[in-house]
Amino acid sequence: MIPLTKPYIEKKDIKFIKKVLETRILTDGYFQKKCENFIKKKIKSKFVAMTHSCTAALEISALLINLKQNDEVLLPSYGFVSIANALVLRGAKPIFVDIDPNTLNISLDDILKKITKRTKAIYVIHYAGNSCEIDKIKKVAKSKKIYLVEDAAHAFLSKYKKKYLGTIGDIGVFSFHETKNFVSGQGGCISINNSSLIKRVNYILDKGTNRYEFIKNYKKKIISANKKKFYSWVDVGSEYRAPELSCALLYSQLLKHSKIQNIRKKIWFWFKKEIEKLNSKYFNLLKPIKYSTSAYHLIVLIFNNIKRANDFMKFMQNKGIAATFHYVPLHNSKMMKNKNIKKLKVTENIYKRVVRLPIYVDMNKKNLKKISSNVKKFFND
Repeated sequence: MIPLTKPYIEKKDIKFIKKVLETRILTDGYFQKKCENFIKKKIKSKFVAMTHSCTAALEISALLINLKQNDEVLLPSYGFVSIANALVLRGAKPIFVDIDPNTLNISLDDILKKITKRTKAIYVIHYAGNSCEIDKIKKVAKSKKIYLVEDAAHAFLSKYKKKYLGTIGDIGVFSFHETKNFVSGQGGCISINNSSLIKRVNYILDKGTNRYEFIKNYKKKIISANKKKFYSWVDVGSEYRAPELSCALLYSQLLKHSKIQNIRKKIWFWFKKEIEKLNSKYFNLLKPIKYSTSAYHLIVLIFNNIKRANDFMKFMQNKGIAATFHYVPLHNSKMMKNKNIKKLKVTENIYKRVVRLPIYVDMNKKNLKKISSNVKKFFND
């Protein structure tokens, strides 16, 4: 079976992991700092911290913007559950927003309809590595004086108008899960772009303690008999930092970021060219919006009807090729049952027609041709 995705691991990646085991420094180490500095410099962020998952980064974001009971937060229903969990854990009320049928990203029109005086924040997703209408949404958030958080789990190194996604809102979060373009096993990071939020983030990252300040002062040798020799509990928080082994793997990946991105881009465009004649007749290939640069995280086909999408997935799987749907809308989930949530027409109409196809760095030409030839075969038979 040709898998949907596969981590790109080379000997150098393993070498970096071995280095960590040899040093026996498994937290707050060399590779954590290298990753944070690399990402901060690359995406031009004000602050970056590595986390043990993107989910952790989202939970931190909810704490940072001080979400409270019954605060309303706008988010797309078509997305992974981690945003919704981060909100409800703080007692906030998720307000689900419809999506744009052409991008599968949050709809600006529906955002404008659902903002109220109780709205505390907007969470956007850059689905498949493609930017949403982030500049327009930022203007809305700024005019209403509400926070804007970017879930860029799919979109590390994607850009909109030459600015990296995840650095345009107040906060950005990224994923380095094994299914993503750059992997650390389980892992993520948070990017803070609002200066007023930076001081508090280190407390939250360190279980609500001022440990970070204590260590910083200790290293500078400014702790004297008159200074506190302990760190203590000063805020809410949890264990959010990434382990050193994960950071070692990720740093090795970051050093070859151009290679990884270029190969994914070539695969995506090769596939686009191969299916060009079929595109729009039976389905639409999901594409980046104008003025944006994609991370080419997914190959997504939006079919014209549900039956054809289901038949296609069965056909491809029988040929040994992974082809699958994606998210089930959150507003239709068991957790949201009996919440009197209004229908989201586009989301409900489209989610069963979305099909993903394999894309990963070390996919060989034989497998590429097998995928494209079977796509053509399905529609031509």
